[in-house]
Amino acid sequence: MKKFLIFLTILGIIGLGVGAGFAYVSHDKPATKEVLPAQQVATLPTKELASPTEIANAIPKTLRIPSINLEATIESVGMDAKGNMDTPKDSDNVAWYNLGYKPGTVGNAVIAGHYDKADGSPAVFWNLSKLAVGDKVMVTDENGSEQTFQVVRSEKYPYDQFPLQEVFGKSDKKMLNFITCQGEWNSEAKNYSHRSVIYTELVE
Repeated sequence: MKKFLIFLTILGIIGLGVGAGFAYVSHDKPATKEVLPAQQVATLPTKELASPTEIANAIPKTLRIPSINLEATIESVGMDAKGNMDTPKDSDNVAWYNLGYKPGTVGNAVIAGHYDKADGSPAVFWNLSKLAVGDKVMVTDENGSEQTFQVVRSEKYPYDQFPLQEVFGKSDKKMLNFITCQGEWNSEAKNYSHRSVIYTELVE
């Protein structure tokens, strides 16, 4: 197995502004948002990826969440030139972090998406906060194989207290975690005040 270091950051300007905070929709948001901009870079423990053959044969391609009427294309992303988790090219798509765990394997796989667009209109994870414990999410890979995950909990974290290892690191369960933002929009910092994480586990 070849080992890779996962470099991630704890700031971001995709947003999920529902819950204890609120989404302040500002029209001075940048045209291009970064999922995890590089301002405070943290390093997760080294992980072992599956074999190249396994990864090539099971790349996740579509996400379906019936309870919020969501169907989205999954883009496979790594790191950008700044060392950040890259963003989906289309704000109606979501992004799977392909330097981490693959959905359905033991560990914490991660999918991120934008809450809103630069003009303040809804993006792919606009309704993510409506997910409740027990709701199902389905991921289909390029071979047409579908896996079902179930929401086990949801959390909200201040942007500067994001638990990288808990969200992206090792686990003895087959987890798939969804990240977007939440809270109040700071137009000067170009940042939301909180991060929202929906934790889901594979239904065997």
